[in-house]
Amino acid sequence: MKYILALDIGVASVGWAVLDKESESVLEAGSNIFPEASAAGNQVRREMRQSRRIKRRQRTRLNDFNKLWEKYNFSIPQIKSNEIVDLKVKALREEIPLDELYLILYSYLKHRGISYLEDAQDDSVSGTSAYANGLKVNAKALEKNYPCEIQKDRLQTVGKYRGQTQVTDDNGEIIDLSNVFTIGAYRKEIQKVLETQKGYHDKVTDEFCDEYIRIFNRKRKYYEGPGNEKSRTDYGRFTTKLDENGNYITEDNIFEKLIGKCSVYPDELRAAAASYTAQEFNLLNDLNNLTINGRKLEENEKHAIIEQVKTSNTVNMRKIIAGCMGESIEDFSGARIDKSGKELFHKFEVYNKMRKALAEIDIDINDFSREELDEIGYIMTINTDKEAMIEAFGKSWIDLTEDAMECLISLRKANGSLFGKWQSFSLKIMNELIPEMYIQPKEQMTLLTEMGVTKGTAEEFAGLNYIPVDAVSEEIFNPVVRRSVRISFKILNAVLKKYKVLDAVVIEMPRDRNSAEQKKRITDSQKMNEKEMEFIEKKLAVTYGIELSPADFSSQKQLTLKLKLWNEQDGMCLYSGKTIDPNDILNNPDLFEIDHIIPRSVSFDDARSNKVLVYRTENQKKGNQTPYFYLTHSNGPWTYEQFKATVINLSRKKEYSLSRKKVQNLLYSEDITKIEVLKGFINRNINDTSYASRVVLNTVQNFFKAKKADTKIKVIKGSYTHQMRCNMKLDKNRDESYSHHAVDAMLIGFSELGYEAYRKLQGEFIDFETGEILKQDMWDANMSDDVYADYLYGRKWANIRSEIVRAEKNVKFWYYVLRKSNRGLGNQTIRGTREYDGKQYKIYKLDIRTKEGVSVFKKLALSKKESDREKLLVYLNDRKTFDHLVQICEDYRDAQNPFVQYEKETGDMVRKYARKHNGPRIDKLKYKGGEVGACIDISHKYGFEKGSRKVILESLVPYRMDVYYKEAEQSYYLVGVKQSDIKVENERNVIDEEAYARRLINEKMIQPGQSREDLENLGYAFKLSFYKNDIIEYEKNGEIFIERLVSRTMSKKNFIETIPVNMDKYKYKNRNNVGLGKTKRIRKYRVDILGNWYPCEEEKFTKYC
Repeated sequence: MKYILALDIGVASVGWAVLDKESESVLEAGSNIFPEASAAGNQVRREMRQSRRIKRRQRTRLNDFNKLWEKYNFSIPQIKSNEIVDLKVKALREEIPLDELYLILYSYLKHRGISYLEDAQDDSVSGTSAYANGLKVNAKALEKNYPCEIQKDRLQTVGKYRGQTQVTDDNGEIIDLSNVFTIGAYRKEIQKVLETQKGYHDKVTDEFCDEYIRIFNRKRKYYEGPGNEKSRTDYGRFTTKLDENGNYITEDNIFEKLIGKCSVYPDELRAAAASYTAQEFNLLNDLNNLTINGRKLEENEKHAIIEQVKTSNTVNMRKIIAGCMGESIEDFSGARIDKSGKELFHKFEVYNKMRKALAEIDIDINDFSREELDEIGYIMTINTDKEAMIEAFGKSWIDLTEDAMECLISLRKANGSLFGKWQSFSLKIMNELIPEMYIQPKEQMTLLTEMGVTKGTAEEFAGLNYIPVDAVSEEIFNPVVRRSVRISFKILNAVLKKYKVLDAVVIEMPRDRNSAEQKKRITDSQKMNEKEMEFIEKKLAVTYGIELSPADFSSQKQLTLKLKLWNEQDGMCLYSGKTIDPNDILNNPDLFEIDHIIPRSVSFDDARSNKVLVYRTENQKKGNQTPYFYLTHSNGPWTYEQFKATVINLSRKKEYSLSRKKVQNLLYSEDITKIEVLKGFINRNINDTSYASRVVLNTVQNFFKAKKADTKIKVIKGSYTHQMRCNMKLDKNRDESYSHHAVDAMLIGFSELGYEAYRKLQGEFIDFETGEILKQDMWDANMSDDVYADYLYGRKWANIRSEIVRAEKNVKFWYYVLRKSNRGLGNQTIRGTREYDGKQYKIYKLDIRTKEGVSVFKKLALSKKESDREKLLVYLNDRKTFDHLVQICEDYRDAQNPFVQYEKETGDMVRKYARKHNGPRIDKLKYKGGEVGACIDISHKYGFEKGSRKVILESLVPYRMDVYYKEAEQSYYLVGVKQSDIKVENERNVIDEEAYARRLINEKMIQPGQSREDLENLGYAFKLSFYKNDIIEYEKNGEIFIERLVSRTMSKKNFIETIPVNMDKYKYKNRNNVGLGKTKRIRKYRVDILGNWYPCEEEKFTKYC
């Protein structure tokens, strides 16, 4: 028997199917589901860690200031002030008491401003966000004022100065205000304050001022990272690692941690994308991917293009390329494309900006060597503030004048977004590749393999029975794809172990980088489709008096596509130049056909960019030719020149123009009977040649090569199998079941069978080695779309469809079980609490100027229920202010936001009630949420008694659920263990026995003073531990249920949350809350990578995580 393994690799799933080639049946299939390996979680942890460090360093500064204050015999005042801004403004020019000076100096150390250049000014993002606009407004205001003066003015005119605010000026324009100022601006303000106060207070000496400024300026060097001798961390240079003598290792810097190592030469650091070498390498890679007018660029042309890009004021890549080639561009392919279809090229952007900036101070960039420009790019990338850059330039071997340094720093400041990236390669490997990239028209991966400097040989897999799951971990940089590929390799290994030999492995890689991108792509596509159809329907109604009805679409399955093509073509048949009347499309549909521009039997392309709406008679004449060949060999009135001019004009339309890809297909002039052309289409439209796909393809091919197996490996595009899904009329309901991933894998397998059958037919009349057509009559008869479709799926349509429907019922499911014990303890949301009627409630805030905030306020304040109104603290504590807010809601009930409208019409702010109407501005209101449940008490960190739960971290993250059985009662006990119940012991994560005992006490299994060790004597037998996504079987009311566990919910005794085995949620609810207080049975199923289940009745307790 011959087996095909098909893998549909997604961002959070792998669908797989094993097909028997001989019987063309599905032997088994599965959907493997796992959490997306998103960097977002790492980002959250990083931000929380950074926040803790900032707070810790702030406390150290404040403590050092207190010591300094006492060192100069000042007494620390016990008073506090809410008028800090007023005090600062006064201190600029008038005497203030020492107590008040202490308060404002203390305040400066708490709020020092920003030091990072890209935060301060970045022309590339300026004006694109409220934050960027606010910085721009501040920079202008600082030309005449100190920060405190700006803040005071805003406090008086706007009512607030903290955070982001939007105001409308006299011209009706919206202005973004931000309270973000640079550390330099605050430093100038402090120096002015200290200079003024020295004139009034003898104790405020120069020495005191200097020491204070040193505390204010204090900043850890970027290359040291966090930690110190006494508080070591592997994130900084003071590591926890030991040398051979048992001493702690202290590294010189953390450059390796910041930058990372080269994927080819692991001992080399990755290069800055702003380095000259990286810019040249990236552009050469773009140029080598191009095919222009049927050929690759020559070495001399590449040199000329790069020189012109480096010296042009504006870079038009097509124009530069055409000029250097000395010919007009007829056919252009291989360029990178963005989401909107626009071509992307690297354009020496950093080099050109640097060239122009240096020229303004009479420095020629050509005076710098490649090595010097690489070093400058490195320094400007790794450093983010002025002081660090000055220090780095000073230590560098490059001889730079002060003017040059200032110029480069200003450039970095104005273009921060250009200096934040690193290459995956080092300068060493790029400098080795660049000469070859000029000589050969090959991209980096091919050259690396040919040069033998990267993985590309079978030797690394010699003697291995299975492919290492981490074989490509270092070469695939996207963590999402990396996890998906690892799981796919596990499936491949398991299938190999079971079936021994595979005839083919066919893989489809994810087209999106992450689930967010996937959702956005789908949503954007739906919106574009809806917008396009609205445009067409309006056009038909206004211009032709045609009103479309649902009946029109039900009578013609492809009407939507026909109308889109008709609109795109401006109502013209492109093969004849004749007008297409939309009335005929509706009433005489047989007059028209949707044609594949380049025959699908050649191009394997079923995309819209390869389709046109034409008259049936013209399509019959064109046959299996390209438009170019048909029109240049026909003697009709419609010439190729007219056709070409029309196509170009249609590509320049403002709305719904022909895409660049469609123009390329329409004007394609190559001879499609040549074998190299046929192979080119296969590579472009069937084979996936993206970087990650090539890495996977090469790795799997080399593995089977090492095994001396004849297994064929292919990585194909999703668009190819999409054709079969559409023609099979198989719906893809993502909410119905996860089985659609396995169905996609089946389609991949059957597509490969169909392709092989058609390829075998072609082999009867084509010599694939020489490219010779052996039998012209068979070519003419079989190189048609009808024969292609027949072989791919047509002749066995019913059998394939019924086989897929049958196999889908038996799809197996595997889930990634979450056993990780070092996740966050809670959701990191800090809540204040209040006690009412003996119960403690979480306190939330609403912003009255946001849509969500107004909605919550109205729901509570305008409710007929007293209990709802009582949730608002303003109702309980300040009834007059509450009544005023309600009155505004009633007076402006028709406004989208009553409070915003009130401020617009009255010119006043929404204020807290005061007799003279001068109360403070109201921004946020507090209201009661739910009762405080499982949480982490952090009250002691905010000045409250420890354990008072005045301030909490809410929503503890569950870790696992332990199941006990008490024979005497014939009942189960379910114990929920939280992430906060885990501690580190001898460098291992373990369950904290004291915390576990508290859980047992809560479940009323033991008494205070007892522990887990007492359970056996008390009659409790440990049975099982369940983690999230474990399969649980339980009995309830005489019925057996098998579901996926989410967690042991702590709301009620013995309650759990579950979700279905085959989907993410239940049809009418997200989760199922189940009480198992009286259950007679709980069982666990262990699941292998192929979705096979193995029952487990009992296991040993382990405290290790």
